[in-house]
Amino acid sequence: MSQLIRLFLFLGLMMVSIGNAQDKDNLSEEINIDDLGNNTDEFQEVFFKAIAQRAVENPEKAIEALDKCLELKPNSTAVFYELAKNYIDLKDYEKAENFIKKTLEDPAYQNNVNIHKQLFYVFSMQKEYSEAIKEAQFISEFDPVYFQELANLYLLQKNYQSALGALDKFDTVNGIDEFRDDYRMIIYKEGSLLGQGIEFFKNRFQNSKEDSRAAILLMQLYRLSSSPQKAIEIGKELEQQSPHASELYVEMALAHLISENITEAKTYSRKVVESLTLDEKDKLKVINTFKALALQNTEAQAAFVAVLDSALSSEKNSSSKAELGEFYKSRDKDKALENFKSALRNKPNDFKLIKNILELEIELQNYKEVLATSDRALQSFPSQAYLYFTKGLALGRLNNHQEAVDVLEEALDYIFDDNTLKQKVYSALKESYLALGKQEKAEAYKQKLIIISN
Repeated sequence: MSQLIRLFLFLGLMMVSIGNAQDKDNLSEEINIDDLGNNTDEFQEVFFKAIAQRAVENPEKAIEALDKCLELKPNSTAVFYELAKNYIDLKDYEKAENFIKKTLEDPAYQNNVNIHKQLFYVFSMQKEYSEAIKEAQFISEFDPVYFQELANLYLLQKNYQSALGALDKFDTVNGIDEFRDDYRMIIYKEGSLLGQGIEFFKNRFQNSKEDSRAAILLMQLYRLSSSPQKAIEIGKELEQQSPHASELYVEMALAHLISENITEAKTYSRKVVESLTLDEKDKLKVINTFKALALQNTEAQAAFVAVLDSALSSEKNSSSKAELGEFYKSRDKDKALENFKSALRNKPNDFKLIKNILELEIELQNYKEVLATSDRALQSFPSQAYLYFTKGLALGRLNNHQEAVDVLEEALDYIFDDNTLKQKVYSALKESYLALGKQEKAEAYKQKLIIISN
C-alpha cells in the first residue's frame, strides 16, 4: 500500500480518534443514573467517586470503584458504560468492547448512536474491520461523516466499489468535496479503476463546465491512462473557462512532456515554475518529468535549462536550484556547485544538499571551502560521521595533519555499518600518519584497509 494511501487512512482514523476522544468526555450524561431506578446511598457514593477519578485521569482507581459498584448492583448499565470508557482510556480495547456490548443489551440504549460510535472506535483500534463496518453502516444513517469511515475501511479490505459507493452517499448528503475527490483518485489508482474514474469526472465536467477540479482530475486520469492528447483536449476546453487555473498548467505541462511536444511543454512548464500559488511539490513534479525527458532527448535539454532559469529568476525556488545543480553535476561542476549553494541558502539544514556541495568542493580541490562547509554543517549535525571525514580530509590536504588525525579518529566513533565511508577514513588516516612520520600507525591503517576491502 502506497505512502499516500497510508496517510489518507491515518487521517481518517485520526478523525475518528479525535471524535471519540471528545465522546469519552461528553457522553458521561448519555446514561443518567437517576433514570435507572432506586440506588443505595453507598452505590451512588462509590459511583460518583469513579466519575471523579476518571475526571482527574486516574482510570485504574475509577475501575476499582466501578467493580465495587457491580458488587452492589451487578446489572447496572451505567456502570458497564463507565467501565467501557475507562478501559478505552487504558487502551484495553478487548475489555472495553465487552462492556460496551453489555451496555447495548439494555433496550433503552440499543440504538444510541453515541454508544455505537464508541463501539466503532474500539473495533477500529483492534483492527476488527468487518465489525467496524457494521457499526459505521448504522452510524452513517445518522451522522454522514461515517460514510468516509466506511470508505476507509472498505479500502483497507480492497473492496474498492463499496468504498466508492460510500463516498457517493456522502456526496449526495454533503455535496462534492476536495478531500473526497482526492480520496476517489486514490481508490481509482489503487484499484486499477482509471476508466471508471474517467467516466465519473467526465460526467461531472460535462454537467458543469465551471467544475475545474473535475477537469483537472480527468486530465490526470487520461495522462495516467497513456492518453495525453485527450488530457490536452480537456485542458484546452478548461482554459476557455478558467484561463488562470494554475493546476491546469501542471497537467498541460505533464501531458505535453509525455507527448514530447517540447515547445508547448516549455510554455506550460514556465507557467508552472513562475506561479506564485502552486505548491513546490507540483513544480518539482514538472521539473523532474522535464529532466527525465532532457536526459533522453538532447533537443529538450536547452528548453529544460530555460525552464529552470525561469524558476530561479521568478522566485526563491530551492527545488529548482537543487535540480539545476543535479543537471550540471556531470556537465559543469562549478555551475552545479553554485546552484547547490544557492539552494542551501533557502534550506540550510538539507543534509543532501550539504553532501552534494562537499563532494563537489572535494572534486574541485577547494579544501578551504570543504573545511568551512564541514564546520558549519557540524553545528547542525554534530554526530554525522561524513562531516568529520570531510573536515579531517580537508585538514590533511591543508597540511594540518595532527588535527586531521584527531578529527578522523573521531569520525570512526560515529560509523557503524558504512564500510565505504570507513575505507575513506582509514585511507585519510594512513596519509596523515605518513605525513607525520608515524610509520607504525600508517601501516596499521593500511592493514585495516586491506581487511575491510576483502
